[in-house]
Amino acid sequence: MKRMFMDASKVLKDHRFKIDEKKYRGYRVNHFCVDYRSEKLVRRIRGEYYTITFDYISLHQKSKMIKRELIKILKVLFKDLKTTDPLIIGLGNSSILCDSLGVSTTNKVMATNHFTDFLNIPKVALFNPQVIEKTGISSFSLIEMVVRKLKPSVIIMIDSLATNQKEYLNNSIEINNTGIIPGSAIKDNKKIDGNTFGIPVIAIGVPLVLELGKNMYTTPNVGEVIDIASSIIGEALNDLFF
Repeated sequence: MKRMFMDASKVLKDHRFKIDEKKYRGYRVNHFCVDYRSEKLVRRIRGEYYTITFDYISLHQKSKMIKRELIKILKVLFKDLKTTDPLIIGLGNSSILCDSLGVSTTNKVMATNHFTDFLNIPKVALFNPQVIEKTGISSFSLIEMVVRKLKPSVIIMIDSLATNQKEYLNNSIEINNTGIIPGSAIKDNKKIDGNTFGIPVIAIGVPLVLELGKNMYTTPNVGEVIDIASSIIGEALNDLFF
């Protein structure tokens, strides 16, 4: 589980970072850009950050519209990237509900890497490294082995997030091109970004845990949120590639 990529509450009112904001009934889309001048100020790595924030009703009733917004964002991030051989990684522990977004999402994405070359479609590979408690091997090491073998053109990492802002719990999808640390609670794990393997990295997450001090909380409906959010992300990736 990873801490929220962009604590949007700190920069929403600061137009030095916000590039664009679109408001719709029930949800909004924010785009932030952190450059070398602002990365120390907001304590975030330079790159592009997007947040789709929605209310509970819109998550149910407007999931198709939220999916379309996610596709638009991914198309912008993929604009100058080669996406013929994507590797989609579902991070987290599938045995812990609030940490199972990654695996729930990859279960809804079509894998095509095993198809023969006559099909003119992207060769999508899926991988769920689980957590070190289950495998005895760090997520980074497992991902490294798969990347070295497959040599994907782009890596997409999906993970459950933790936030200390209650208003974002279960209510947003975050996307960036700055990478992520799989199993960030393990101190020896390493960050995976565009420099790690020389491959572009896109990270997608949903805040599913509220972190207050040393305590972490979730909600009774987290399973419902994961089911809908993973469908939105999974279907967006299928639509994007196929």
